[in-house]
Amino acid sequence: MYQTIILGSILLVSFYILKRFRKPKLNMPPLVRYKIPIIGHTYSYMFNSEEFIKQCKNEYGEIFSIYIWGEVRTIVGKEYSQEVLTRDDAFSFGKAFVETIPLDLLLKHAGVTNVPKLLKDYIFCKLNFYSERMQKCLHSAIQKYINTNVNDGPKVFNNMYLLMTKIISTPVSNIFIGEVRFISDLLTLQKIPPLLNFYYPGYLNRILVSSGLYNPAIKHRNILIKYIKNQVCNRLQGKAKYGDSWKRPDDLLQDIIEQENIDLNNVNYSSLADKIFAFLFASIHTTSTGCANALMDLASRPQYMQELYEEQLEVHKEADENGVLPFEALDNMKKLDSFIRETLRLTGHILALDHSVLKDYTFSNGLQLPKNHTVKIYVDDIYQDESLQGPNPKSFEPFRHIDKNAPASKISKNFVLFGAGKHACPGRYFAISEIKFFMHNIILKYNIRTESGKIEGRKLYGPTAYPSPSGIIIEKRKAK
Repeated sequence: MYQTIILGSILLVSFYILKRFRKPKLNMPPLVRYKIPIIGHTYSYMFNSEEFIKQCKNEYGEIFSIYIWGEVRTIVGKEYSQEVLTRDDAFSFGKAFVETIPLDLLLKHAGVTNVPKLLKDYIFCKLNFYSERMQKCLHSAIQKYINTNVNDGPKVFNNMYLLMTKIISTPVSNIFIGEVRFISDLLTLQKIPPLLNFYYPGYLNRILVSSGLYNPAIKHRNILIKYIKNQVCNRLQGKAKYGDSWKRPDDLLQDIIEQENIDLNNVNYSSLADKIFAFLFASIHTTSTGCANALMDLASRPQYMQELYEEQLEVHKEADENGVLPFEALDNMKKLDSFIRETLRLTGHILALDHSVLKDYTFSNGLQLPKNHTVKIYVDDIYQDESLQGPNPKSFEPFRHIDKNAPASKISKNFVLFGAGKHACPGRYFAISEIKFFMHNIILKYNIRTESGKIEGRKLYGPTAYPSPSGIIIEKRKAK
């Protein structure tokens, strides 16, 4: 027994030492001092992230490395963040992402699926077309999941993120079953501590998925495949029967069917299902988080409700007899758009936008990183900087972006939530449109406030922020 433990310990230490000494001799960023091997800075990183990272930057400069979960990770501050975000030949967000959430295993039937390209080619270019459908679905979902009538009195809703995944997923894919729980399950992978990262990055997550111990995609795939089979058969048979008079369904599934020239006699339904899942994950999580945070920020600051309400009343004059706004009405929501951008700016993350180094890279200051290294952007350094954000960057000022040519969907050096450069998230326009239509609906119909009566902040898990799970009181507006 003791011999096995001793041998195992020796092997682990050997792997650790070999990995450390196999690193190429480059002009690496300074490594923050630590005392305990393997554990390194993990405790401070997880439980005192904001102060820890700030102290590291003050002592070591704009680029430095820390030792967490048995791996050296490099932190890049505001001065050099654009090099990481725009040099797509040297840094990859996608490669780093699959170390945390192994989509190649979760969605192994998807093949090479370029989700950003799908969003850009089939969603962004049709935003005007999808506008009416989006609004009707949001209205229906709000009625279903909030359903607060004047006579009911105020209701308390806890954990707004989970509520938002139900509401937001409706316009994204109201015809699919089971996608909401899939998204929630998938996100739990992000919270699993990478305990074996000192041996192989993302190892624990990959073990859980590949072994079948935890794969949130499996239990939903059969439901989705059953639906897709019915749809594909009906669509291909209908097109063959009616030809040019066949009424084409306008959705992503039909776009994929046509893009891939799918033949009824040879349909890979598992592949189709996994591609739809990839789209759902890319679309639902960010938008649900944005909605949950915006709702909590407004509930925490009810003093801004009247001003936003008056703006939305004016905007709603453009609606048709069914209450549907033209897509162009979004441009007139100036105050709401600024409010949303401020919510997204103060997202609460300390570090975010992990990127994997694709090749040995030299920063403009001469510091170097080896291939396969991981860097994290110090986003709090960007969002708390007065020279980038203006006066009082730490305070929530909902209308600070009005008249600055800075809509919520616009990327810039002081707003990196959606990335930067040519690989910035193309789905941001869809997400912001959905958040604005949702908030428009809520502001017109309800009064909201926090259950505590206080400003509720984000919940930090290490350097990553999540929407507050605190309660929000929602009450139907009384007709005047």
